[in-house]
Amino acid sequence: MGAAHAARYGTSQANHRGTGSRASRDASSSREVRGTRADRGREVRSRDGRGHEARRPRKMLRPKDTGLELRREEYGQTSLGARSQTSRRRQESRLRKIRDLGSTRPPFPFKPLIAIVAALLVVSVGALAGTSIMRALRQPPQTQEAGGKVVMKGGRSTAIDDSAKIFTTTYDWDNATTKRGRISYKMGGTVVSRTGIDVSEHNSKIDWSKVAADGIDFAYIRIGYRGSVEGNITHDKRFEQNFDGARKNGLDVGVYFFSQAITAEEARDEARYVVRQLDGYATEYPVVFDMEPSTSGDDRVSSLTNDQMTAIAKAFCKEMQKNGYYACVYGSRADLAHYDLAALSRYGFWYAEYGKAPTMALRYGIWQYTDSGKVDGIDDGVDLDIDLTGALEKVQRAEKSKAQ
Repeated sequence: MGAAHAARYGTSQANHRGTGSRASRDASSSREVRGTRADRGREVRSRDGRGHEARRPRKMLRPKDTGLELRREEYGQTSLGARSQTSRRRQESRLRKIRDLGSTRPPFPFKPLIAIVAALLVVSVGALAGTSIMRALRQPPQTQEAGGKVVMKGGRSTAIDDSAKIFTTTYDWDNATTKRGRISYKMGGTVVSRTGIDVSEHNSKIDWSKVAADGIDFAYIRIGYRGSVEGNITHDKRFEQNFDGARKNGLDVGVYFFSQAITAEEARDEARYVVRQLDGYATEYPVVFDMEPSTSGDDRVSSLTNDQMTAIAKAFCKEMQKNGYYACVYGSRADLAHYDLAALSRYGFWYAEYGKAPTMALRYGIWQYTDSGKVDGIDDGVDLDIDLTGALEKVQRAEKSKAQ
């Protein structure tokens, strides 16, 4: 018996248990059966003690098998007949509760959600339409194509009709008057000029309501510039603030770009930049090309020839007018000496010379006569300009009538 026991359970276990009573050995054997299925059957028969054949041990379901069967039964994959009636009723009751819970769940509110989304879309479309209408109302007509000819957006032009008369004196400065440091020009006893300023980010913050109340009619605002060393195009930091402020307070506006282009293509790039920044807004004054070669020669453009500078200025102006904006060239006597002015006469000029009257015989449409003007709403001195396009138009119209 000891040998059989050791063979069945191992030597160490037999030694540990010793030679106790048969009842105790049988009890411990029933608690620690670890053999094969056949072993477990023989062990049960040996415990009967009456010579009768003991029942075969009932096969036990492992927990994982039981769980698997339960899950299969829950989803209807096996029959519930193998389970007890109580267990079947319990399972059916649980399935009914699950079905009832699904049937009583409130439906998803599709209709209210669709109504909300539709309302938001209507509001968004209305806001966009309103913005477009307001924008159209506050700007002059846009560029159009009529028979291949560009229709200008509107505004004033400084163009010279006859390039042969570009250096013919147009104005009689005895008809000019100065009041509070501001020059005005009369024809037939009527003032035909307008007073303006030109500003950039260097003028700091401007109170445009005070500027308008101080008798300023128009403003030229720098839109950007190209660097004189690396040649990168840079946006004027206060352009939007100045542009919007001037327009909202009733001033007519024009814009200028400070150029350092060394090729015609760079000049066209500058013009396209201006067009993009204006984003369809039509200006009341021409877009101005401003190139001022340095006298020290430490910039990008000082070494250009007159023909190169003329081609660059012409490329800028042509690109602007191609997009529906009048164009103009700015400069002092020294700056303009770098151009073939007759080749640029179709665009016109904004002339800069500080004094009581200009000394250059040139048909310009705008004259910048000081850089130290005093205007309410601007802390320091500011450039003052006089718009002479009204007088220029009268003179050129009279010349046409006389020629006919």
